[in-house]
Amino acid sequence: MNEAPQYCAAAAQLRHAQVNALDGERFGVISSDGRRYWLKPAFGCLVRPAVGDKVLVSLDAQGGYILSVLERAIAQPARLHLEGDLHLSLPAGALSIQARDGVSLDAGSALRVCAEQGSVQMQRAHLTVGTLAMSGEHLENHWVERHDNSVYHREKAARHEADFADSRRRVEGHEELHSGSLRQRVRDDWSVQADTLDLNAQRSVAIDGDSIKLG
Repeated sequence: MNEAPQYCAAAAQLRHAQVNALDGERFGVISSDGRRYWLKPAFGCLVRPAVGDKVLVSLDAQGGYILSVLERAIAQPARLHLEGDLHLSLPAGALSIQARDGVSLDAGSALRVCAEQGSVQMQRAHLTVGTLAMSGEHLENHWVERHDNSVYHREKAARHEADFADSRRRVEGHEELHSGSLRQRVRDDWSVQADTLDLNAQRSVAIDGDSIKLG
């Protein structure tokens, strides 16, 4: 494409143009007066132009820039292109993002979210992480139904309390309990069934009741 011999002899002028070529970071455009130019998008041109788009260009004697995309040639995803870091500041007010078909976020090597309060509402959620560490002062969970599956599970607490309306536990292999002292209180019946039952005490074994039946 042949470039115009000069951009504009006078002060900067605004013209409509159409993108018809792409070469790296430069775009070939044809202005409304038929001249052809190779221009770069201005820093404030957030939407990256595509071939066929109608754009607004600024021209002066030193060169020119694509200021903005006025109209897309075909329906396609818009791409916002910025060099370097971006800082979005709202000293007052709130930021709202609404997307009909979803939001996809790729944060690269790190993602940080900081807020005084947070709320997330979803019908379904799936979380996959290599290692997850959680810490805080207070945690509450409320579920209608919950299933936990793990290859290895370990819990450690300074004090543990559990309240159940009904509880059943099945251990296929061996279960062992180590305790400084153990006290069980059963309101109604207590039943133990085993092939063999051993009661061993270093000092004494006491069995007390209104009636005791052995054998």
